[in-house]
Amino acid sequence: MIPNCPASTINKRRMEKSKKSKTVKKTKDNSITVKLTKTKQKQKEVNRVLKLKHEILLKSEVSYLEYIEMRSELERLNALKETFTRRLEKLKQQAK
Repeated sequence: MIPNCPASTINKRRMEKSKKSKTVKKTKDNSITVKLTKTKQKQKEVNRVLKLKHEILLKSEVSYLEYIEMRSELERLNALKETFTRRLEKLKQQAK
């Protein structure tokens, strides 16, 4: 016990410490939650664009040059999709 220090002051200090640790934990959880939602939004957008590109490719007759460009763009979008999927898995594990 600290000399010349009333018990109420000691209790206040303990409460302040416990509040700080809780806020740090909440902040960490919030940042992971924000990252999760942002990554999910990005993944949805990539999926939407991929779906549109596939539909365009299937429904219309495109020239060979356009086909090559679309194919490279589809490959890039598929890679992005996989990256977002891996990132979401990591963030979900961190959230646990």
